[in-house]
Amino acid sequence: MGSAGATVGVAGIALVFGVAACGTAPGGPDAPFPGSAASLDDLGRGVFESFVQNDREALEAFRLTEEEHNTVVWPELPAAQAEEPFPLDLAWRNIELRNGRAVPRAANALRRADAETFEGTECEGAVQPFQTFVVHTDCRVRFRATGGERYRVLLFKDALERNGGYKVFRYYDEDVERLRDGS
Repeated sequence: MGSAGATVGVAGIALVFGVAACGTAPGGPDAPFPGSAASLDDLGRGVFESFVQNDREALEAFRLTEEEHNTVVWPELPAAQAEEPFPLDLAWRNIELRNGRAVPRAANALRRADAETFEGTECEGAVQPFQTFVVHTDCRVRFRATGGERYRVLLFKDALERNGGYKVFRYYDEDVERLRDGS
């Protein structure tokens, strides 16, 4: 590559990092994050099916990336705006550690429950608005087991909605809850 190509390459890299530092997501400020689900039910269905099929790559696609978290989401969160902000690298490391522990445990819980059919996603907590996104809280996925029993489980607690797209912050490893008829 000649010096003109190197200059264009360096300028392109600087532009990408400059845009990321300003909080602009891939696809522009009005685009959902790449890999986002189109609705809460689509997110819940995709996550549930990815767990049932043991598709770790698909699970990661439904989750915020480090770049999305660090450049767009984190700057708007209260912990980042405190008088003494929580360190960004520790925040991401905490998410990664908890997520890494939760994924195999959640997969085992669904396997023990003989999970088969997705039924819906419910987020019963408050919707928390931020400048460029909202967070749906206290989210659970409902499903049927092979024997017909109905359950719900907290596979992800919070769902981030940005410009019509939904993603998970991290996965959780709560026990499944059997539902009574009519629930």
